[in-house]
Amino acid sequence: MDPLPVRLDIYRTAIPMRTFEHAAARRELAEAVVVRLELSDGTAGWGETHPRRYVTGETLQSVPDDIERLLWPALRGGDPQGRDLPASHAGRCICAARCAVELARYDAYLTWRWRQPRVRPPEIEPFPPVRVTGVLGSAEPARTARRLWLMRLYRLRDFKLKLGLGEEVDAENLRIVRRRLRRALAAGKCTLRVDVNAAWSADETPERVRELSGYGVCAVEQPVPGPPEELIRLAQRCELPLLADESLVSLADAEKFARAPGRKVWLNIRLSKNGGLWPAATIAELARQAGVPFVVGCMVGESSILSAAQRLLLWRTGPPRFLEGNYGRFLLRDDLTRRSLRFGYGGKLGPPFGRAGPPAVVIDSKRLARYGRLLKTLRV
Repeated sequence: MDPLPVRLDIYRTAIPMRTFEHAAARRELAEAVVVRLELSDGTAGWGETHPRRYVTGETLQSVPDDIERLLWPALRGGDPQGRDLPASHAGRCICAARCAVELARYDAYLTWRWRQPRVRPPEIEPFPPVRVTGVLGSAEPARTARRLWLMRLYRLRDFKLKLGLGEEVDAENLRIVRRRLRRALAAGKCTLRVDVNAAWSADETPERVRELSGYGVCAVEQPVPGPPEELIRLAQRCELPLLADESLVSLADAEKFARAPGRKVWLNIRLSKNGGLWPAATIAELARQAGVPFVVGCMVGESSILSAAQRLLLWRTGPPRFLEGNYGRFLLRDDLTRRSLRFGYGGKLGPPFGRAGPPAVVIDSKRLARYGRLLKTLRV
C-alpha cells in the first residue's frame, strides 16, 4: 500500500540575487513559496513556486492560503503525479500554488518508489541534448556587453535580449549584441530572440518586429499583453514568429495556440506559471503534435528545487526549441540546497539525478533557516 500525505510545511523564502531587470520588474531578491510534503512512512518531497501577479494573478500572500484551503484537502489519496489537483477555483487561476504542491507530491512519491526494489527502473533513460539560453539586458549597456562577453567565453550559443527598458537603452543593447554576434548569427552558429515583456502596443508591434528582423532575431516574446486570441491575430501581421508567455497559462490557452493558423506563435512553458510538471508536459506534447515550436522557460530566481524539476520535465518531454533555466548561483547569491544546480560549459545540462536515484537535490536546513520562514504546518 502506498504511503499517504500526512504533513505539509509551507515556507516563504527570500534569497539575495545578482540584480536582474526587465520591462516588468527589477529584482534583487528571489522571493518564493516553498513546501515540504511528508508521507506516512517519513519520506519527504519538496516543491517551489514563484507567483507573479502580472502573470497568473497570484501573489506570495495568496498562494499559501490557496494551498491550505484548496490544494491540501485534494492531496490525500489522489494521483501521485498530481493530475487531479485543481488549477483554478471559481474562475481564478491557482497555477502557481498548484505547482508547489504538485512538485512536492511528485518528489515524495518518486523518491519512495525508487526505494522499492520491485518497481525500480533497471536503468536511467538518456537525458535529451539541450543547451541553456543566455539572457541579456540591462539599463546599463556596458553591463550587457560584459555579460555577453562572459557568456560567449562560456560557449553559450543561444541568447535572449530583454527589451522595454527605454528607447535609447534598447537601441544601444541591440547595437552591442548585433556587433558581437553578427558573424555567428550569419553563420547559423548562434541564435537571438528578444523578450518585450508586454511593453509595446499592438499598433507599433508589426513595424518594430520588421526592424528586429534585420538584427538576426528569430522570435519576439510577448510584445503586448492580452489573451491568446489577440496575440494570434497580431502574429498574422508580423514578419517574425511571436512567443506567448504571459498569454499562455492554462491548457485551454495552449489549445488555442495549437489550433492557430501558420504556427506563428511559439509557446513558452514555465512550471510555476503553468501549474507544475503534468500541465507543462501536457502543453509540450500538445505543441509537439501540432508542430508548434516551444521553449521551456523559468521564473527569475528559481532555486535548485525548481531547477531539478525542470530537468525532470525535460527528461519526460524531450528537447524544446530553446531552454531557459538552471541558472543557479550564476543568478542567485546562494541556494537552499547542499549542491546548487546550474548549467555547465556550453550551456549543457546533466540528468535530474544520478544512478543513486532521487532525491535530485538535498535541502540544506541551515540555508532554509537563513532564507526561509515557516508560515504554517498542515496535518491530517
